[in-house]
Amino acid sequence: MSDVVSVLSSIGVQSVAFLPNLISAIIILIIGLVLGKILGRVIKEVLVRIKLDYYVTETHKPIISLSNLFALVVRWWVYLAFIGAALSREILGIPALASWIGQITSFIPNIIGASAIVVVGYILGEYLKAQLMKTKQTYATLVGKVLFFFILYVAIALALPILGVPSALVSNILLIIIGSVGVGIAIALGLGLKDAVADISKRYAKKMKV
Repeated sequence: MSDVVSVLSSIGVQSVAFLPNLISAIIILIIGLVLGKILGRVIKEVLVRIKLDYYVTETHKPIISLSNLFALVVRWWVYLAFIGAALSREILGIPALASWIGQITSFIPNIIGASAIVVVGYILGEYLKAQLMKTKQTYATLVGKVLFFFILYVAIALALPILGVPSALVSNILLIIIGSVGVGIAIALGLGLKDAVADISKRYAKKMKV
């Protein structure tokens, strides 16, 4: 009986000692929840005011709103940061889980930065392409599309290393795309000019016979 009393007493002492840490963790989580909601709302308001969704999708009601997406990422970034703080060794004493969440939290800014670079590159490419197409000059559409692709490629090439992807992979992908386009153009020209080339060859052969 004394052993049972001793165990219950030990549990009670540990519970009382752990209670301040639990209260601290709850306070930290509440602060993180409020701060995350505020920052998420601010980010969304800013992106809506600068019309990010319209510049990217050219519509006021896109299927996927980048403003909502960025706001969600920022909000959960704050949530995870405060959850990691609550799980730390000093508060709830779960360092393994706190370390894992910390790794996720530290990687989110890379995602935000890479996404921002790609979005800016996309908007810039679309703007320059539209300006070229407005000139209605010969090959303006083709040049605009090539310039858009080049700017988007540069943006992706700058963004992927931020995510830890080697830039050499981007170069290899570009070579594959260029090679595929080149082969496609060659096949199209070959099929389209087949009759013309045959006609020219026949004429040349007749001249040689004469």
